[in-house]
Amino acid sequence: MSAPSRPLSGPQAARRGQLPAGASEPDLDPALKARLPARDPAALSAFFEAYFPRIYGYVRGLVRDEHLAEDLTQDIFLLLHRGLPSYDPSRELRPWVFAVVVNRVRDHWRSRRGRRDLERTSLDEEEAPDLPSPDPGPLEPLLAAESGTRVREAVDRLPEGLREVLFLRAFEGLEFAAIAALIDRNEVAVRKRSSRGLAELRKLLESDA
Repeated sequence: MSAPSRPLSGPQAARRGQLPAGASEPDLDPALKARLPARDPAALSAFFEAYFPRIYGYVRGLVRDEHLAEDLTQDIFLLLHRGLPSYDPSRELRPWVFAVVVNRVRDHWRSRRGRRDLERTSLDEEEAPDLPSPDPGPLEPLLAAESGTRVREAVDRLPEGLREVLFLRAFEGLEFAAIAALIDRNEVAVRKRSSRGLAELRKLLESDA
């Protein structure tokens, strides 16, 4: 999919330390959404405008490198472009998009290094079938009280598995069941990772204060 000739607002926002807004479906006119499988130019342009900042922000938050994030984001949009003919417009768009996003980032991790298994082992210690950790509270008050740059730097210091769930839950607003399906974990494990990620993020910000 060739990107429209406009400034790449996602990378620019990330360089200023901003994070994706999250918690709501990006605006896309239903009529345009229905024309996505046909790869209608107007629908593709609206899709790019709505999703580029979110996808770039998510990828940048996981890989930490701006140029690599830009390359992966371009790869993701090519994959989305190729897959659009199979998209069912009656389905919610965001989970379909992020299934592609998550898979591409994980492909990068697997191809670059083999430490995913080691990290999964450590994170799976908390995936026994008991109750999730106490909810440390919503992220919105924390974000309101901190600068975007400080939050970005703190998120960058979290383990990959925690960052992955934190971005999907706190910044993209996906349900725990949807995240579990995306990352191939059970819902209890996802809830725990979300709680642990928020708790660790709070600790990092408090220790840096």
